Amino acid sequence: MKIKIYRGTKEIGGTCIEITADNGKILWIDLGAPLNLTNPNTTYTSNKVDALLISHSHQDHHGLMDTVGKEVPIFIGQLSLDMINASKIFRDVPVFEGNFQIIKAWKSFMVVDTFKVTTYRVDHSSPEAFAFLIEVDTKRIFYGGDFRATGRKNILYKKLIANPPATIDLLLLEGTMVQRKNQTFPTEDAVELAIVNIIKEQKNVTFLVSSAQNIDRLVSLYRACKKTGKTLVIDVYTAWLLEKVKNVSMRMPTMDWKEIKVFNHPLQIKNLKGTEYDTFLGRVKQNATDDSVFRKPFQFVYFIRCPNEKLVEALKDKGMINVIYSQWEGYLKKEYQQWFTDYINKLRIDSNINFTTIHTSGHATVPDLVNFAKAINSKILVPIHTEYPELIKEEFEKEGIKNVVLWEDGKVYYF
Repeated sequence: MKIKIYRGTKEIGGTCIEITADNGKILWIDLGAPLNLTNPNTTYTSNKVDALLISHSHQDHHGLMDTVGKEVPIFIGQLSLDMINASKIFRDVPVFEGNFQIIKAWKSFMVVDTFKVTTYRVDHSSPEAFAFLIEVDTKRIFYGGDFRATGRKNILYKKLIANPPATIDLLLLEGTMVQRKNQTFPTEDAVELAIVNIIKEQKNVTFLVSSAQNIDRLVSLYRACKKTGKTLVIDVYTAWLLEKVKNVSMRMPTMDWKEIKVFNHPLQIKNLKGTEYDTFLGRVKQNATDDSVFRKPFQFVYFIRCPNEKLVEALKDKGMINVIYSQWEGYLKKEYQQWFTDYINKLRIDSNINFTTIHTSGHATVPDLVNFAKAINSKILVPIHTEYPELIKEEFEKEGIKNVVLWEDGKVYYF
């Protein structure tokens, strides 16, 4: 068996790992778009592959999957596929018609009659995220994917380290947080409490800036609104995502709940073409915001990727506006520039804005990674999804973990 990491040994994002079995069959784990464009080379996507596993719906893990073509089987969870398709629908981009094979948590299946794969659901900021146990050529490889121990699904982390897969030859372990801090708001519960403390005193509207696909964060905000008697406003895209999540969790709040209203932005609605959206759009209309947003702005809290500039300007005379930035601060820097970066940075220095950062990461801290590595107890541990593999090795060795081996992108390792 041969293993090659195309990207990830010194980089967060663009994850792609190749396993070639002794019979020549090739499996890729994730095929993500790079986050940092200092290395834009993705020519490896034209290489031969027999099957692709997708761990979750974040761009840095699935963003290039449409390059494999329509014949290659892509193994992916239904909710992850729904999330990916939602992004395309609301950008009026055709959904990718791939050879999708839907996978479920805690199930085993064969891939191209060669690789036995078992899925493990993990706690992450994506609502559905998997780790994979891959058995091939008498070897057992565990790919941890992206995970944490501090979210609303942290029981998944606890169960995994309490009952880990046995006899693992190789652990591929993420290390996103090795040089980042998560101390101010270490958990989603801490995020929720901090939001409560801000919105219970608001005199004007509050905007919480986050990814619509960070469902844990939306739940934290919903719970904060419920505790403070505020109305949560979501956009049409978020309302659509919640409908998909409800398919796997009936306790998920949706636009029909009394504490939630929908900002029915016409630019989002126009992309929902076809009669299959009629029922959904009818419910959007029933639950839409009205002019009370302007009469009583102190009653409303928006969950949104970027505040609407016209709405912000229209409400400035009502008092200080709260903007809670609730995602990675790297997106506010030039090297990770997003479409919303300039406007959010403008709001940071606006005297009419009370700007606060309240965020907890979707990734595991070093102590949680250490506990995970000790529980798996693999023969070899290779750090991935990290900019500082040497630091991971150093930190782990301090904790008595001596099996960390540093690999290079693009190099073939015989295993």
